Amino acid sequence: MKKKEELIKECAKILQSPKVSKWYKEYLEAKSQVYTIDSLEFGVSRGKLTLREALSIALIVGVQWNIKFEGVP
Repeated sequence: MKKKEELIKECAKILQSPKVSKWYKEYLEAKSQVYTIDSLEFGVSRGKLTLREALSIALIVGVQWNIKFEGVP
């Protein structure tokens, strides 16, 4: 079983690929995280992202969100 750190590194590597990085900048960067699920669903349904890429982005966004609001109930 993968460790949490390994999984995050794998997701970060996927996010750094030119295709995913470009999509992330266009559809998610500087936008409210409230629309993350809708944006990822749009990306997958239009064939712009694979399911693995979308899940990787979701995990990274979740980690960022958790760190940002750590300790906030």
